[in-house]
Amino acid sequence: MFGINEILGKAFSKKPLTEEEKFRILRSKRIDPKVVEYLMQKLNNLHIEVLADYEGSLFQLMPFGKLMGWCWQTTESVIVFLNDDDYIERGNLYFDERTPEYYHSWICFNYNGIEYVLDPCLSFLCKKDDYYKIFEADVKGKVSAKAVKKELIRQITAPKEEDSSEEHKSFERVMREIFGSSYDKVKEEKKNEVTVHGPEDVNTPLYRNGAGYKTELEDGKIKKLTVHYYYTDC
Repeated sequence: MFGINEILGKAFSKKPLTEEEKFRILRSKRIDPKVVEYLMQKLNNLHIEVLADYEGSLFQLMPFGKLMGWCWQTTESVIVFLNDDDYIERGNLYFDERTPEYYHSWICFNYNGIEYVLDPCLSFLCKKDDYYKIFEADVKGKVSAKAVKKELIRQITAPKEEDSSEEHKSFERVMREIFGSSYDKVKEEKKNEVTVHGPEDVNTPLYRNGAGYKTELEDGKIKKLTVHYYYTDC
C-alpha cells in the first residue's frame, strides 16, 4: 500500500487514483479545529436514530460509518441547523473506473469566507475545492437550507387526519395480536413523530425522504430535532 506522499505524487503526475487513494488524500488534509467546533455547536440539538440499531449525535455516528446509505435523510436533517444560504447538492461522484457514478448527496457551507463540504455518510469534512477536484463532482440538483427548513416545518405542522379506514383498523388488530400490549406502547412513543415525504425531484427540499421527525419549534424555527431513519422503497 502506498503512503500518502506516494499517492500525492501519483496524483500530481496525473495517474488515475483508486477510490481508496482518493479517500486517503481527502482525509489527510487538515481542517481548522474551529470549523469542527462551529459545526458541533450548530448541530448540538440534532439526534439521529438509525432503524433500531444505533442512535446518537452526528459526530458520534459519522466517524464510524453508521450513516452510510442514508445520505438523503442525513443531509436534509443537518442542513436545517445551518445558515439559510448554505445548501445541499445532489449528484454523481467519480471514485474510479469501478465506480464512475456514485449517486450521492452532500452539504456545502460557508465558514469565515471559505466554502466547505460536510459529507456525513462518507465521513468527510473538507474544503469544497478539494472535494470537487478529487471526486469530479457532477451536480444534478441543489437546494438551500432555507427551502429545506420551510418544507420540513410545513410538513411537521400540517394537520394530520387519523386513518379510520377498515384496512387500517384491520392492520391495528393484527399488530396487537402479534405484539400484544407492546404495540400500543410503541404507538404511543411514536405519537408525536411525523413522517415526512419527498418526491423524485432532485431539486426538491425533501428528496426521497421517508424519515420520522420529532421537533421542538421556537419562534417558527427548529430548535431541537430527533430524526428516525426507516427503510423505504427509494
